[in-house]
Amino acid sequence: MADGRRTSVTYTREMLESAVKAFVWRRGIAEQKGLWSVEAVMIAALAWLLWSGERGWPIGVIGVVVLLPPCLIVGMWVAHYRNTVGKFRRMPSRQADFVFRDDGFEVISELGEARLPWSTITEIWERPDCWMLFTGPNQFMTLPIGTVMETDREFLRSRLSSAARRKS
Repeated sequence: MADGRRTSVTYTREMLESAVKAFVWRRGIAEQKGLWSVEAVMIAALAWLLWSGERGWPIGVIGVVVLLPPCLIVGMWVAHYRNTVGKFRRMPSRQADFVFRDDGFEVISELGEARLPWSTITEIWERPDCWMLFTGPNQFMTLPIGTVMETDREFLRSRLSSAARRKS
C-alpha cells in the first residue's frame, strides 16, 4: 500500500452532536463514579443542613461545591460542541478525505491537512455512524464510517492496538 487507500467521507451535524454527547457522557459522567458519589453525599448533606434549619456559611460553601460538577459537565459540553460543530460549520462541502497508509493516515479537507502516525491514536470508540479517534484523553477526531469499505476498517483495526479499541 505505497500510496495508501483514499476514502471520501461526509460529515453530518447529527453525527458530530452524537459524538460530543457520547464523549461527555462517558468521560464526564460514566467514568467519574467517584465524583458523582461525592456529589450525592454533598447533596444529602446540603439537604440535611437545610432541613435542620442551618442558614450560615456552611450552606453557601456546600451549595457552591454541589454546583461545581454539573458546571464542569456543561463546560465540557460547550467546549467540545463549539470545537466539533464549529469546524463542521466552517466546512463548505462537509466532506473530507482520509488516506490510510502503513505508517499512518492523512486527513484532508477545506480546513487543512494533517498527517498522523498510528502511534498518536490512543483510543478509538467504534460508534454506529462514526469512529472517534482519540489523540489524547480529551481530544478526538471523528471518522464517518458509512463510506469506509470493510477492508479499510479491518486495516484500521490492524493498525490500532486492541487496548485502544472500545465499542461505544
